[in-house]
Amino acid sequence: MLTVGSKAVSFLKDAAVARQFGTGDALDAFLVSFGLLTFLAALIGGGLPESFLPVYSEISHLRTKRRALRLAVQGSCLHALSLLLLAVAVYFVAPYFISWATRGFNPEKQALAVGLLRQLLPFMVFFGMSYQLSAWLRADKHFIIATSAPTLVPLTIISLLLYAGSAADVSTLVTGTVIGSMLHLGWLLITVARQLPWQRRFWLHCLRLWEPRLARVLRHTAHFLFAGGIFSSSVVVDQTMAAWLSPGSVAVLGYTEKVCGIILAVTVAPSCDVLFPYFADKVARRDWQGVKHQLITSAGAILALALPAVLMLCWLAPWVISLLFERGSFTAVDTQRVAEVLRFAALQIPFYIVGSLASRVVVAMQATHFIIWISVIGLIGNAGLNWLFMRSMGAAGIALATVLVQMTSAVLACLYVLRQIQHRIKQG
Repeated sequence: MLTVGSKAVSFLKDAAVARQFGTGDALDAFLVSFGLLTFLAALIGGGLPESFLPVYSEISHLRTKRRALRLAVQGSCLHALSLLLLAVAVYFVAPYFISWATRGFNPEKQALAVGLLRQLLPFMVFFGMSYQLSAWLRADKHFIIATSAPTLVPLTIISLLLYAGSAADVSTLVTGTVIGSMLHLGWLLITVARQLPWQRRFWLHCLRLWEPRLARVLRHTAHFLFAGGIFSSSVVVDQTMAAWLSPGSVAVLGYTEKVCGIILAVTVAPSCDVLFPYFADKVARRDWQGVKHQLITSAGAILALALPAVLMLCWLAPWVISLLFERGSFTAVDTQRVAEVLRFAALQIPFYIVGSLASRVVVAMQATHFIIWISVIGLIGNAGLNWLFMRSMGAAGIALATVLVQMTSAVLACLYVLRQIQHRIKQG
């Protein structure tokens, strides 16, 4: 329910942004910069938490809670350092990347994107750290703060847009994004700090005694980073190839992702957040029948909710887009463009749900080689199908390519998980 509330606030923000900016050049430049940094934050922010949570659960179950907390503190410090180093690197390579990635932009629009990318670097650091701290809280089954804290980002943006009124411009979006992500991270830090022991001995151990299993976390992190970089880059690939199309195509794709996010927000997003630590616990206890039962029942229940919503979304796409966004600079023509793409993009939702749940089990098993393999397939398939379909279908072709990639990934992940569970049951 908190995730639904957070998404509702996020959509109020999207509606306010659509009213102010429509599908204009300023929003295109912002979305390219924001999309790249979100991808990098999710890549770095996803690698360590993905490998951290199963090991944290294992130490908590087989060792002591203090050793698990020591692992979490040391992992968080390394995570922050990696994000800071990445931010420095991105600052210097920004002009070269934007020049390559946005060949459809004119020089003024490219210069704007470079400036926005550099201004949003603090957001990347704050947002990336929030992944680590949220994973830590979820590992301890503390879901409320981890789920509600992201609401601070859209609330801050809405507040600044209302305060600026008609004078709001793209810098207002940047300021709201940075301040909101800082507040988000601050809330998570306060919550985590309250759970830590504040004895001097504990902190001396954190500084002097490295948790032995941290090396294992880092080893798996490298695999997750590589796999995540390959698979998650599909978002950057989509935005980059959309920038080669007619003006506004990047923004059109962005709006369709926001609408699809409504269904994902009330189905797979909270379910994966909640189920992942339970999958990790069952894997740590070698309860393979429990893993299989929870995966199948969870996927069935979520799909029962999602499938009717997807069909309704495809049917009512123009009405939904008009209701959410058609005001101010967002015209009826924009509504038709987004609705056309949305009808294709919505078809990915059932496959995304099944694939996401299966991937949580794969990560809990720490099957990194399979993750790398399926990520390579996803990247190659996404780029190739984008190029095949976008020439005749435009942005809708990019959305259709995403559907086919999600379908393939979901089928492969499910087959792998069920086969591994059956194999491990036979082994006893």
